[in-house]
Amino acid sequence: MKVRHTLSAWAAAAVLLVAQSGRADDVMDQARKRYAAGEREYASGRYWQSAKAFEEAYDLSRKGDLLYNAARAYDRGEYYLRAIETYEAYLKAGAPPDVEQINLRIAALRKLLSQVQIKLGEKAYVFVDGHEYYQTPMNGTVSVDSGYHRIEVRAGNRFWAKEQQFVPGERYEFDAQLEEDRGGGQGLISAASVEESRSKPRTRQVALVVGAGGSVDVLGNNYPPHQASIVLGAEYRVKEGVRGAFDLGVKIPIEFLQSWTNAGLLIGARGALTPVPRIPFELVLSLDAGFATLDYRSSAPVSPKWPCASPSALSSCSIYAFRVVPAVSVAYRFAPSFELRAQLAGAELNLSDPLFDLRLAFGLQAAYRFF
Repeated sequence: MKVRHTLSAWAAAAVLLVAQSGRADDVMDQARKRYAAGEREYASGRYWQSAKAFEEAYDLSRKGDLLYNAARAYDRGEYYLRAIETYEAYLKAGAPPDVEQINLRIAALRKLLSQVQIKLGEKAYVFVDGHEYYQTPMNGTVSVDSGYHRIEVRAGNRFWAKEQQFVPGERYEFDAQLEEDRGGGQGLISAASVEESRSKPRTRQVALVVGAGGSVDVLGNNYPPHQASIVLGAEYRVKEGVRGAFDLGVKIPIEFLQSWTNAGLLIGARGALTPVPRIPFELVLSLDAGFATLDYRSSAPVSPKWPCASPSALSSCSIYAFRVVPAVSVAYRFAPSFELRAQLAGAELNLSDPLFDLRLAFGLQAAYRFF
C-alpha cells in the first residue's frame, strides 16, 4: 500500500507539472502573438495600439525589453507622458545596459510636456480627454501631453470645460468656474470622441515639401504645352482639430520640356479633412495663387502664332502670367516627421495677355515635418 500511495503521489506531481508546463506554453504563445501584433501596428504607424500590444505581451511574459518596445512606440507617436512612464517602468524592471541613454531621453521628453494648473478651491475631479486625471485643489501643476486636448472639471452636477492646443514646455493656468450641467451635450465627451482625440498625435506644425509631377495642356494653345515639373515649398499648420486642419504655405514650381522653361512663386492655403482621426490620412483641398514666368526657347522659325506680346526675330521670349491652382489631394503620414501626398486633380490656370491657358496638373510630394 505504501508503494502504491508513493507512486500515486509521484504520478499526481507529474500530471501537475505537465499541466503547468502546458499553461506556461499557452501564455508564452499569447505573448508572442501580442508581440507580433505590436510590430504590425508599429509598422503601420498606429503607435498607441502598438504600445498597448507590447504592454500586454509584457504582462504575459514579464520580459523587460517589451516595456522598452512599448515606450518607443509611445515616444514615436508623441504620447510623451506615457512614454516617460513606460521608460521608467523599463528601468525598474531590471538593470538594462542603456540606462544612461534612457535617462537622457526621459529628460528630453519632459521638456516636451505642457504644465496645467486648475485653480479651484473645492474638491472636484479633473478629466483630460474623458479620462480621470487629477483632483482639485491643486498645489501645483500637472504634466499633460502637448497637442489638442479637452480639459474638464466636474463636481457632482456642476462642471467646467476647456478645449485648446497645448504647446510643449508652456504653463497653463485656468480659473475653473463650475456651472450646472443642464445637458445638451456639454458634459463628458463620448468614448468614441475620447479614443479619436487620444489616437490622433499632434501634427508637427512646420513642413518642408518637395515633389514632382506634370501638367497637360487642355485648350490646345500649346503655350505652354505638356510639361514635367518639380515643386519646392514650405507650410505652417495654423490650426488643427480632431477632424481637420488649416495650413498656409508658399511654393516654387519649376516646369520644363518642349522648348519651355517656367518658374513661379505661389502663396496658398490648404484645408485638410481627417475622416478617421486614429488613421493619419487626410483629404486636402488647396488653392494657390501667384505669378509665373513662362520662358520660350526654340530654334524653330518665327510662327504667326507667336506667343509673345511683341514678336521679334529672336526665337525666344518671356511671358509673365498670374497663376491660380486649385487642387484635390490625399496625404498619408507614415511617421510624425514624414508625409507622402498625391495630387489627384488640379487645374493650373495661367492668365496673361495674350495668353490664357488651362492645364490639368498632377503630382506626388513628400513633406518633412518638424517643430
